[in-house]
Amino acid sequence: MKIICDKNTLSDAIQTVSRAVAVKSNLASIEGILFVAENGTLTLTGYDFEMGIKTTFECDVDMEGDIVLSSSLLGNIVKKSTDDRISIECDDRMNCKIKSGMTEYNIKGIDSTDYPDFPAPSSDNSIKIENRLFCEMVDYVIYAVSQDEKRPAHTGVLMKLENRKLTMVALDGYRLAVCEREVDFEGNFSMIVPAKAMNEVRKIVGETDGKLTIYANRRYIIFNAKEYIVLSRLLEGEFLDYNKAIPKTFSVKAVANTREFINVIDRVSLIITERLKNPVKLNVEDDFISVKCTTEIGAVYDEVSAEVEGEGLEIGFNNKYLLDALKASRKDELVFNFTGSLSPCVIRPKDSDDFTYLVLPVRFKND
Repeated sequence: MKIICDKNTLSDAIQTVSRAVAVKSNLASIEGILFVAENGTLTLTGYDFEMGIKTTFECDVDMEGDIVLSSSLLGNIVKKSTDDRISIECDDRMNCKIKSGMTEYNIKGIDSTDYPDFPAPSSDNSIKIENRLFCEMVDYVIYAVSQDEKRPAHTGVLMKLENRKLTMVALDGYRLAVCEREVDFEGNFSMIVPAKAMNEVRKIVGETDGKLTIYANRRYIIFNAKEYIVLSRLLEGEFLDYNKAIPKTFSVKAVANTREFINVIDRVSLIITERLKNPVKLNVEDDFISVKCTTEIGAVYDEVSAEVEGEGLEIGFNNKYLLDALKASRKDELVFNFTGSLSPCVIRPKDSDDFTYLVLPVRFKND
């Protein structure tokens, strides 16, 4: 194989594809990136059997061929090169010469025959969704994904399409995030996508113009994201019936400015540390919500203006769980719905049904 590539194009491709490369494996080849040069293009693939990322771009191909190269080493070589062009030349013994300007590296590659086949599953369902809409929906829910591997289904995002409504849901046992959107395409599916794959696709497409194509069957989901293909195994298991978990009636409602509430929680959180994880205490009053916290460091009080309906109450929350939802919101005002001091709080936008966020309260020691 003998190729000459644009430095920036190659560097960006290596950086993205590397995120699907296995960190440590008994199969050495999947700790690297597969390079395939043919027909005036170079294809890079990273695949760890759970998720794969592939991209193809034009380059000067003097000799077609394929090889597996270390993702971290090659990434650093390309990143630190001073020339705009990178040449890579590999012989049949897997000896590779990488040259940029006056700098020349000679490294060992791995035979591509050891690299696993990138799955090409048949598609039972396919949809096209605006990049911006996909990113927005992911942002509304991804922070609530569980980190508990004992319940693998909850380490992913539920994606469901039904009656022209696309829904994404994430939960971790302490909070639940739901985002629903009316869409202009038909279909009917329900699948659980690993959070890692959702995050990678979100990074690739960004909030740019254009559409993302999604293909899926019972085992895999594939995203055609700009110049990249992202493939992931779907998660198995039973996902919580989230609709039953969300209260339908409330005794207290409070409307507050999102940015002001974020600032209050941020300030109160200054005395909360990894070791001192005391909850923040909210008191819903007639026209404001007070926020207090006490740790070994000291005590803090702050408040935010609010429009309140119903009798006041006192309730405690994990500060991070509140902040995650508030910071993900793109709305100026939010409605905080309560049914009691020991019942979940349901947060929604004031003027829309863009998302629903449920968070469980924290009991105080004297409760």
